[in-house]
Amino acid sequence: MANGDNEAGDAMTTRGGTGHTTFTAFLLGLRSLRQHPGLAVAFLLATLTQGTLQGGMVWALRQVLIMLNGPGGVNRRVLLVGALAVCAVWLVRSAGVYAAQVLAGRLASRVELEWMRRVLEKLLTLSVGFFDKSSRGDLVMTAYNDTKTVRLVTVQFGQLVLYLSQLAGLMVAAWAMSAKLALIGLVVAPLACVPVYWLGRRLTEAARREQKQGVSLQDSYLQLTSGIRVIKVNAGESQILESARHISQQLWRSVLRQIDTQGLARLLLEGVEGAGLILILVIGGVDVAAGRMPWQSLLGLLLAVMAIYSPVLGLLNIYGYVRQAIPDLDRLDRILKMVPEIQDRPGARPLLEGPATIELRNVSFTYHGRPALSDMSAVIHRGETIGIVGPTGAGKSTLLSLLLRFYDPTAGAILFDGVDLRDLRHRDLMRQSSIVLQEPFLFIDAIANNIRIGRPEATMEEVVVAAKAAGVHDEILQMELGYETVVGTGPEARGLSGGQKQRICVAAALLKNAPLLFLDEATNSLDSVSETKVQAAIERLMRYRTTFVIAHRFSTLRNADRIIVLEQGRMVGFDSHARLLERCETYRKLWASQMSLDSDSSGVSPRRPEEVDGVARAGTAQWL
Repeated sequence: MANGDNEAGDAMTTRGGTGHTTFTAFLLGLRSLRQHPGLAVAFLLATLTQGTLQGGMVWALRQVLIMLNGPGGVNRRVLLVGALAVCAVWLVRSAGVYAAQVLAGRLASRVELEWMRRVLEKLLTLSVGFFDKSSRGDLVMTAYNDTKTVRLVTVQFGQLVLYLSQLAGLMVAAWAMSAKLALIGLVVAPLACVPVYWLGRRLTEAARREQKQGVSLQDSYLQLTSGIRVIKVNAGESQILESARHISQQLWRSVLRQIDTQGLARLLLEGVEGAGLILILVIGGVDVAAGRMPWQSLLGLLLAVMAIYSPVLGLLNIYGYVRQAIPDLDRLDRILKMVPEIQDRPGARPLLEGPATIELRNVSFTYHGRPALSDMSAVIHRGETIGIVGPTGAGKSTLLSLLLRFYDPTAGAILFDGVDLRDLRHRDLMRQSSIVLQEPFLFIDAIANNIRIGRPEATMEEVVVAAKAAGVHDEILQMELGYETVVGTGPEARGLSGGQKQRICVAAALLKNAPLLFLDEATNSLDSVSETKVQAAIERLMRYRTTFVIAHRFSTLRNADRIIVLEQGRMVGFDSHARLLERCETYRKLWASQMSLDSDSSGVSPRRPEEVDGVARAGTAQWL
């Protein structure tokens, strides 16, 4: 759209929405688990099994050592039973580890795909204005990177259960060996969490900066793919590289800040844990010397405390990861909570057929406080072809977007048979409309499926009839796979000329057979040969439909019943071509300018026939 979005509410508002905390991030992971209860229960049980048996291993080792130190020396039978018991505990724990890992992978994949589906479904409900003002890099990262973050947070919830169960098992074992020394460990552990919690805020802020710079870098790559021709022609490689280098430096500094913060948190944790271990060794050693504790219990207790270090470190890593994930979760939340500006009003009426009359009643539209259309009024009747002309920026594309209700007027109303367009179901309006744009868009899919886009249930015979009417059937048959040839943008897609792409889009509009047709400079970027072919297909498409045509080339408007003339957002003329030449100064200037251009180009050699993949297709005019 040429003139952007609606300033008054443009767009998308969010409901609720303060940022995530560590607690709400884990709640998100828990909700994801609840979507797959069977897998989730099995995963958590396997996780609990391996966690609780960590303490069982320490206790079993301690008991074996005590029995081996009993009167009468080493008993081989006791040694064998003890070894088998330790082995059994180890094997059960290993089975829990295996089951948890396999179940975590399956659960994570399901959660990620489920969230990808939710994001895609949400994006498809949002209005055109949202996409007009959104960063493509931001959307790509939300749909791919942020959904992976939800997957990992869900897995981290399982890891949280694992480490907590390990801690619980080890603390129970430690308590059984010495309540006093276990209590010291319980006091020291929370002290280690205080600096970690404080550093978590720094991690989140650094992650937000990384996210912002990552979006900028993603946008740079997307601009490279879409603007490579302009970059090459203008020798802009060095500018692109310099911009990317600058963003990469900022990204690198943000990542380093996170690494430094995580390293400092681990250093503080190890210092506190080391102090606790020394304290237990000193106090426990005194008890052993005094005969109040067997040395096997002290050894088992030291093993338990050292083993506790692993889950505590794991909890630290989880906390750090979740703090880094919060910006991604916030961005994902913003998307999922967005409310489209264009919504059906309560009690919206169905639109079952094309309207007999379309009325623009004092329609105005503003963009960032500047009028894009001002006080426009007109009445269009069923079956009319309405041309829309005007200088660049006059509001032509804005008018088309308002008629399609991609945006709502900021003042006035558009009426279909006397009913405000906002009181009609938007999905019905889309069903009754077809559009052909200046830059043809094709999905990375077979030609037949591209033609079926408006009517997925159409038979192959209907697809062929539409392609023949659009004048592209014979050229499709010349391709290796015919209608199953994959087109669009991608490594497997076949290259097509601009004229061929445009005629496939016309075939799709013919197959949809909607009563309202919108043509936005559909032949403006084509050479004369392609334009002739496409124009013939478009003229067949326009029959018996109410058609709105934006065109810079006045030859495209030769069959228009009436023409709307726009200048600086105002309608300065609305009549037939002949009457506008008599009465509208703006139209006369535009006409004279067009005629002058046509006259200047009359001596230029005709352009070569359209080419596909470097091979000229001669004789294609025979299908017109």
